[in-house]
Amino acid sequence: MNSVRFYTMMPLLFVLLVITTGCWDRQEMNDRAIILGWGMDLNEDGSFTATANIVVPTNTKSGGAQGGNNEYMLQTAKGRSVIDAAQNIQKKMSRVLFASHRRNIFLGESLAKKGVGHIVDEYARNPELRLRTNIFVVKGGTAQQAMSLSNQMEKNPSVAVLKIQEKIGAPVGRSLLDFFIMSNAYGGSVMPVLQIASPPGESKKKNENDSPPTPTLEAAGSAIFDRSLKLTGYLGFNEYWARLWIVNKLRNRDLIAQMDGRESTVAVRARNFKSKVKPVINTHPIRLNVELSAQGQIPENNTGLDLSIPENIKKVETRLNQQLQRQIEHIVTKVQDEFQTDIFDFGDIIHRKYPQQWKKMAGDWNTLFRTADISVKVRVKVDGAGLTGKSLLPDVSKGEE
Repeated sequence: MNSVRFYTMMPLLFVLLVITTGCWDRQEMNDRAIILGWGMDLNEDGSFTATANIVVPTNTKSGGAQGGNNEYMLQTAKGRSVIDAAQNIQKKMSRVLFASHRRNIFLGESLAKKGVGHIVDEYARNPELRLRTNIFVVKGGTAQQAMSLSNQMEKNPSVAVLKIQEKIGAPVGRSLLDFFIMSNAYGGSVMPVLQIASPPGESKKKNENDSPPTPTLEAAGSAIFDRSLKLTGYLGFNEYWARLWIVNKLRNRDLIAQMDGRESTVAVRARNFKSKVKPVINTHPIRLNVELSAQGQIPENNTGLDLSIPENIKKVETRLNQQLQRQIEHIVTKVQDEFQTDIFDFGDIIHRKYPQQWKKMAGDWNTLFRTADISVKVRVKVDGAGLTGKSLLPDVSKGEE
């Protein structure tokens, strides 16, 4: 009986299997315009200009840039919002815009100063957008200008920007997520900054085989936003790394110890950056003790010190740590005085350690942060000095002893 019923149901099962197989709303890759980069600029009339960096599969080849054949195209359109501008770009495209592979978002400086809340809201809601996306402010320029620059090493400049972030020791694929987290926390928010850099000096192409330097994008520090998500100022490239170290997000950096004499320097290629913040809240003002540590090796010695002698290594460590401590204390004080907003996640640390006391402090945290007594202690340990002892430069061989 059961076998008869089974064979009777077989045709129906086969039909159901056929009509339910596959994705009914599937879209072929050949019908998609894959976006790698997206830019937004504010226009004088209050509208926005969107710029899309779109992959061009027919020009995709392995290897570096050759003969100017780019792997991308740029398309722009104006609109009253992100969605409106994207819809107006779509009117020019033969393929549907596909944002799930978007790697970078660029915001023009004018837009950042006006406020980015209404822009990033769409990024938080859009299910196509990956949270592991980078977002940048273009200092002194527009997103469209930044995205229009080609890169001599990479066919797609959106890929080049990611690699730049990685090589300078900054987090990659987190700046949008970090911005969301900070904007919902207790202090200010931070975005990495890019700027258009022209080559120093004059270098012209004399024949077709020459490849002189051209304007390109470079990392330029951090943009600081207040609680209303408006740009209030910048930390320069030689300042933003201090924040990364304090919040445990610095991966690598070359540190320079200034020894005796203007040209007497020792470089330390540092790694294993760590940070510990110990708040003391039962004082007025509150105290925050920041302990920073790292390890490193010496790749360059422009002094007369014989670095095969342990005592001389200690001299370098002592001088370097003293200088770093002064630099970082100056940067922290600058943030307290000029920007008056906590970009170091100190409030979050106090919240986690003293949750009950934090309830009374949260509403006044901006004031408490501005007046907080913040001390910094730096300890960089040098664990290698290369293959030689003294510097090989003859003009410094009789320098410091």
